Amino acid sequence: MERFIKAVEKALIKIAERDLREIDISEIWVETSLPKDFILEILKKENLKVPDRISVIKDGEEVIWKRSKS
Repeated sequence: MERFIKAVEKALIKIAERDLREIDISEIWVETSLPKDFILEILKKENLKVPDRISVIKDGEEVIWKRSKS
């Protein structure tokens, strides 16, 4: 599982370099080729290192992950 978490984190870094603040799960899929359900599971259950530039991750209109305001 750790390998897949790292793959998602690496994809998020690449996506953040494009200055996208709100991203769709399909962007992660394009970078990783992991099944959508698996990406969703990782986003919902794991404590990911999400780059500061990314504020929201969506699946269509549904917000999957949102940066907490601390």
